[in-house]
Amino acid sequence: MGDTAVPDLTEVEAEVRAAIDARTYGTLRLLGHGDISIVLGWPSAAPEHALKRVPPFVSSAHADEYIAVCERYLQLLRDAGVAVWPTTLHRLERLDGSAVVYHHQPVADAAQLGVNVLRNSAPSADHPLLEAIVRHTAAVVRPGVIGFDVQAANWIWDGARAHQIDFTSPFLLDATGKDLEFDTSGFLREYPAVLRPVLKRELLKLVLRFTTAEGAIGDLVGNLQKEQLHEWVEPAIEAARAHVGVHIDRAATTKMFEDDKKLMPLTLKLKRGQRWWITRTGRAYDSMLPERTTYDR
Repeated sequence: MGDTAVPDLTEVEAEVRAAIDARTYGTLRLLGHGDISIVLGWPSAAPEHALKRVPPFVSSAHADEYIAVCERYLQLLRDAGVAVWPTTLHRLERLDGSAVVYHHQPVADAAQLGVNVLRNSAPSADHPLLEAIVRHTAAVVRPGVIGFDVQAANWIWDGARAHQIDFTSPFLLDATGKDLEFDTSGFLREYPAVLRPVLKRELLKLVLRFTTAEGAIGDLVGNLQKEQLHEWVEPAIEAARAHVGVHIDRAATTKMFEDDKKLMPLTLKLKRGQRWWITRTGRAYDSMLPERTTYDR
């Protein structure tokens, strides 16, 4: 995991800790965020590094397990022919024995982000980015085994090749097909304890969506609606049919979008409620929360 190009994560974590306590990004530079992770630019004045912090693990062993799963997932993508944006994972052990993991990447050109490429292109089922996404999806997914979140925001298009950029949630299921291969308790601790069993079941349902080409590409289409790229919906559906023989029901993707539009803001409210309770009872809260979900932008 060593890499001389990686910034001092102890310094990064100290600023993150201050931002969490102050409930503001403070001096941190926010490059972007999804509904699970936040992307920080470091150093803030002139970012050269993109850092994604994962909710803390109870021990270094659990953090190392997560890193191993991520690295195996990255290799599975490469084996399937997917170009992977340069990514290294780094564990930072804390005084209490817990550990945080940072994903480290070079800062990407925002103009090459998939959603921006589509926004600045004429809608077409033959756009090479769309073709690459649907072909990579069909090559990677395995029902009940491996999923792939292929929304346009997760790709960098350099004009010749599509690079996958988001690996904070490696969709690898265990041998039972009923859980992810890594400990998800750190993610679930962001929610009230009474709701965690229900949320864990819902999380599995969501992951299973991504283990089929229909589900993963359907989610892509739903996210195009979220990004106000409605003119790309039919081209994406046609690209799936023409290039990999996958038939997408537009009505089903719209329902998927509408359901997520209700769910994601609710989950953020639950996280804020848990933060209030943790700090109210004199404990330190441990996660950075976005100011809004990607459905509220």
